Amino acid sequence: MSVRLYLISYDISSPKRWRRIQKAVRPLCRRTQLSVFVCRGTPARLARLEATLKREMHTTEDRLMVLDLGPAEAAATKLKSINSISDIVDLGGVAL
Repeated sequence: MSVRLYLISYDISSPKRWRRIQKAVRPLCRRTQLSVFVCRGTPARLARLEATLKREMHTTEDRLMVLDLGPAEAAATKLKSINSISDIVDLGGVAL
């Protein structure tokens, strides 16, 4: 199964739910901004993470966005940032 790069962003209205969502995402992904993460993994593992996040969210109040950036090696070299995500190419050790 191919390893892909994903951009995950969320807007959670409750601080308590925001912390639970963050705890689910942080061990698996690299943070780029307060509620924006880059993850490297397979589609199956991403589906499991999405299911976990959806269980923690209130679908009428909260928002979750997941963007598939493509094959991990190709996508990582195309990501640009002034300072915070220069180590995205090294996401080999971080996988969903």
